[in-house]
Amino acid sequence: MQVIKEAIKNKQTLMVCYKGLPRIIEAHVYGANSAGQEFVRGYQIGGTSCTDEVGWKLLDIRKIQAVTIIPEQHFAKPRQGYVRNDPAITTVYAQV
Repeated sequence: MQVIKEAIKNKQTLMVCYKGLPRIIEAHVYGANSAGQEFVRGYQIGGTSCTDEVGWKLLDIRKIQAVTIIPEQHFAKPRQGYVRNDPAITTVYAQV
């Protein structure tokens, strides 16, 4: 998804509808696993989740119904705990 790549490049926050629930995330890496399934690893800062509401999430692209960049909302640097070259994502399309 081009919008996710753009958000990562510009460190912009995203509003994502994931499994029918709204989430606000700072996307850090977008790519595919060894089976070719696409994922985005991001830090959820708001919204709703089936599990803990904030923190690191690995989102399956197939379960995202909508994604938009939140204008004028950026993050300055990667969140604590971010691991570049995420082992769950073997083919990277974009990363912080």
